[in-house]
Amino acid sequence: MDAAARLRRTVRRCTAVLVAALGVATWAIAGVDTARFGVVLTLGALLYPAGSHIFVPERAADGGSGTPSE
Repeated sequence: MDAAARLRRTVRRCTAVLVAALGVATWAIAGVDTARFGVVLTLGALLYPAGSHIFVPERAADGGSGTPSE
């Protein structure tokens, strides 16, 4: 995986963490009716980094250059 792809992945994961923090803040200050939105936002944002650690593309896992060998 090249440096640009790693940077894009890092930016996506950091954005997910910031959205999760926003969801927790919304959950904490929201009333009973709108607290659901904060919970859904938090869970959705935390599922992305968890999924990106579990489901790693094969090219990234083996340290390949990204070009298929024939």
